[in-house]
Amino acid sequence: MLGLICKSLEGFVRDQHGDLQWERIRRAARLPFERFEALRIYDDAVLMDLVAATGGVLDRRQSPLLEDIGHWICTHRPLEPVRRLIRFSGTSFVDLLFSLEEIEDRARIALPNLHLPQFRVELTASDEFVVTSQWMVPGAAAVLTGMLRAMADDYGTLAIIERGGLSQDGDTVIETISVRVIEDTFHEPREFTLGGVP
Repeated sequence: MLGLICKSLEGFVRDQHGDLQWERIRRAARLPFERFEALRIYDDAVLMDLVAATGGVLDRRQSPLLEDIGHWICTHRPLEPVRRLIRFSGTSFVDLLFSLEEIEDRARIALPNLHLPQFRVELTASDEFVVTSQWMVPGAAAVLTGMLRAMADDYGTLAIIERGGLSQDGDTVIETISVRVIEDTFHEPREFTLGGVP
């Protein structure tokens, strides 16, 4: 697993809870280093141990914690390029949903060692979607739920977004998210320009 993924969790903890809490989490996860290197490859078990340690130290259940991290990735001001990159997925929240199927391929073009979840999007009714994720560890659906809630607000869309079930097929963890779009233009979307940060 590319260190960039673990570094996102580290960044969230440091920003939201402080360096002291990160140090406690680092010790609880038995990490032999102080910081993750973004382009280094780590064993998948490192992320799982880190998530468990973070939940334990912060006294948080893992799924809500991962949702908060997903939301933070899309709303933390220094990570504005991530939010802008997501907004390039289309002019509406529905466009964004359908673009999820392309995320892994696009990411691998930029970073060949970055293995993101594979997403499949199914339209089950005129305003209802099921997003299925496949990844090597659990938690992808929780992070994506937080990101989608942030981006629905960004687009001005009223949507109900809920995590579904989890199953496993060999080494692959399969999770689902249900999305119901109530109103595309519920409120004014956040300002977005192609030329740069407004």
